[in-house]
Amino acid sequence: MKKIGDNYDVIVIGAGPAGSAAARRLAQAGLQVLVIEQRQKIGDHVQCAEFVPLMITKYADLRAGDVAQQVTGIKTFINGEVASVLRAPGYVLHRARWDKELADAAAAAGAQLMTGGRAVTVNGLVVTLLCGNKQQEVTGRFILGCDGPRSLISKQLGNQAGETCIALQQELTLAKPLKYAKIYFDPAWYGGYAWVFPKGRAANVGLAVHTSYTGQLKDLLAEFCCTLVKDQIVLDIAGPATTGGLIPSGGLVPCLANDHMLVAGDAAGCTHPITGGGIMNAVVSGQLAANAVIMQANSPAGKHLADGYTSAIQAEFGRQFAIARNRLANRNQGWTDNKAEFTTLIRRNWIAFPEYYAQ
Repeated sequence: MKKIGDNYDVIVIGAGPAGSAAARRLAQAGLQVLVIEQRQKIGDHVQCAEFVPLMITKYADLRAGDVAQQVTGIKTFINGEVASVLRAPGYVLHRARWDKELADAAAAAGAQLMTGGRAVTVNGLVVTLLCGNKQQEVTGRFILGCDGPRSLISKQLGNQAGETCIALQQELTLAKPLKYAKIYFDPAWYGGYAWVFPKGRAANVGLAVHTSYTGQLKDLLAEFCCTLVKDQIVLDIAGPATTGGLIPSGGLVPCLANDHMLVAGDAAGCTHPITGGGIMNAVVSGQLAANAVIMQANSPAGKHLADGYTSAIQAEFGRQFAIARNRLANRNQGWTDNKAEFTTLIRRNWIAFPEYYAQ
């Protein structure tokens, strides 16, 4: 185990975009910060489609090498036909590289980074870490959970495991360059959709479905990839090993913080329930969490940590996530094999269509 201290102002669990963004801001404010990451190397085993909107640069730095490709917008297909061409510029990232740079920036600001360690228990202000077969206890005035959809800290706050869908993805070689990201809806993919996000000569090709379809996901993705080969979008279905995992779809967790613990990113449910997008939301929520901690640390008699952070998160995400949760429930309840009805259903419950925003 890498030698670390015993006492910190803030312990951040998880060095993804939320944790690293928070740690950097906390360290810049002069707080002693420990970031715990269970992966041995930051950026390993990224489970992400890697698409972010153009406005990500408002919240985080992007170097030229972090961007695999800039895209013009999103084309949405329903039942195999183009139903929408939405101009929504964005980037497809080299996410592993970007994650490492975010963590490096936090370390450069003064945060201490521990990799290969896992937080296994939390008792008050004390976090027990496990690295290999060795344990160590560290203490923090504040504990920030940025530890994913099955968050230890979220559980400590009393939250139950939230709704999720399950995704699987692989990188395939494109037959020709694409300027637009592509989203596909089909009645066979209950509760989710498929995507092609271009990365120059290659693309992230993936599929997400309701967790009740977990057992069918591998075959469904293979069939989708075969269709892309037939349509001359990708060259073949051979590619690197697939990646995937759970995507939160239930919106914000009921309890975001107490007097010394907070959650951000996927741990807080800061993933859009309809799109599954969460990278920029992770950065934003991490920064909001850091701001709340800094305010509380500098003014202990001031506004309660939980109230301040909850208000900030609700102001940022509350309304849009409430609408998205409603649309997701309507979509899943109305899922149908009837093509005409399915088209109407998706138009009413997908962000690319004006029907989504109608009252």
